[in-house]
Amino acid sequence: MEQADVLIVGGGSAGWMAAALCSSQKPHWRITLVESERLGTIGVGEGSTPHFGRLMASLGLSEAEWMPACDASYKSGIDFVNWGGDGQRYFHPFLTPMDVRSAEVFFHAANARRRGRGSWTAPDGFFLASTLARHGLTPKPHTPLPAALEYGYHFDALKLAALLRGYAEKRGAVRIAAEVVDVSLGDNGEVTALRLNDGRQLSARHYIDASGFAARLIGEALKVPFESFDDKLLCDSAVTVATPPRPDKSHTRAEALSCGWMWQIPLPSRTGNGYVYSRRHCSSAEAANELTTRLGLAPDTPVRHLSMQVGMRSRCWQGNVLALGLAQGFVEPLEATSLMVTQFTLEQFLQRVDRPEDDLQAGFNRQWRTLMHGIVDYIQAHYLCARRRDSQFWREASATAASALLQQLLDTWRSGGDIDALMHANDNQLAYFRPSWYALLAGLDDRDTGLNMAFQGPEEAMLRAAADSRWQLLQRHFLTP
Repeated sequence: MEQADVLIVGGGSAGWMAAALCSSQKPHWRITLVESERLGTIGVGEGSTPHFGRLMASLGLSEAEWMPACDASYKSGIDFVNWGGDGQRYFHPFLTPMDVRSAEVFFHAANARRRGRGSWTAPDGFFLASTLARHGLTPKPHTPLPAALEYGYHFDALKLAALLRGYAEKRGAVRIAAEVVDVSLGDNGEVTALRLNDGRQLSARHYIDASGFAARLIGEALKVPFESFDDKLLCDSAVTVATPPRPDKSHTRAEALSCGWMWQIPLPSRTGNGYVYSRRHCSSAEAANELTTRLGLAPDTPVRHLSMQVGMRSRCWQGNVLALGLAQGFVEPLEATSLMVTQFTLEQFLQRVDRPEDDLQAGFNRQWRTLMHGIVDYIQAHYLCARRRDSQFWREASATAASALLQQLLDTWRSGGDIDALMHANDNQLAYFRPSWYALLAGLDDRDTGLNMAFQGPEEAMLRAAADSRWQLLQRHFLTP
């Protein structure tokens, strides 16, 4: 029987990220990855948060090395279009150190608005990332900034997996092209061995389940329950198609459609497009037609259909098995959180795996569950705050039951209460920080338009000064050679 320190079931972004990070942080480990060439991978997770850049840096991979290999581009944030009705939009930026003062102006203006003074205030004019996106610029200045910018990335998920595979194999990881046909469990409920379709048997101290929605180890073998989010998030399917690249774009676009929303992700060689929708509200053929029509493509354009299991395992570390990626859980990709969760899970696991504490796994799983539920709250808030009511989907999506904390946040915002004190008191339960919540809640502010009076006096001067500051920074570091 072949032995390993860690045995990874499944490749793709999650499996090869695990192999790469394990080979980097645990160089003495024997790492084996079993990957089925027949089953393949989903390969559409093409957006990330700034955390991903820190992961690649920790692996010793510079942007100049990995970005061309992964057909990657920069991401300043997400442009939300038509969520508040046709023509309405706001930009969710990544906060940078240069935004600290102008962000406070935005918070002040948004609070004044929700308390009955001033006009609707989107975050767009207060953050450098929004300004860069509006001008089609990447977050790479031609002269040094006072502090480093925060930004994410777009990339080809299949090329990313290939890059991480090469990294891991170079450091000793062994790939086996086979399928797991049987999982043996010991009396203590832990995995003792895997049998492959080529007859081999493998065992390890630790197992990582990166087998996608199949969840071969965490679900099929260990029977860890799956908790669905379908009472909060209605979208459970996607249809995707690629179109020619968009020039000079450095942000994701998320446009509301009749039964969900459409992503557009700009890569150097193509634009990735996908319609995330609810099967309860439209068929796959209707979704494909709506997507191709919106993109101006022929009705018979080949598309790819995906089914999603939106939810999470009740525990992602059980016994000697850690679940990653789709095997641990999935929340629709509205804020590109999938790889962030995979990265967080891996990093926390590698920090704890050799510790002897009795409550180790319980504490780990509590922390992970808090993150997942915090992400669900934030994603669901988009639907609860959206003002669209033009289809059955939007009427139902805007009326789903929120968690107690999310409902308290919404009620406090809408009533003009102290939203900052509430967020501070619940900081350990929130997956997103203050600027992100303000961007969403102010961007989709649904109060009566009769409040749209102009800011005056000192507040007007504050807004003008914030806009002038953004423009000066743009000219000095991005526009003027």
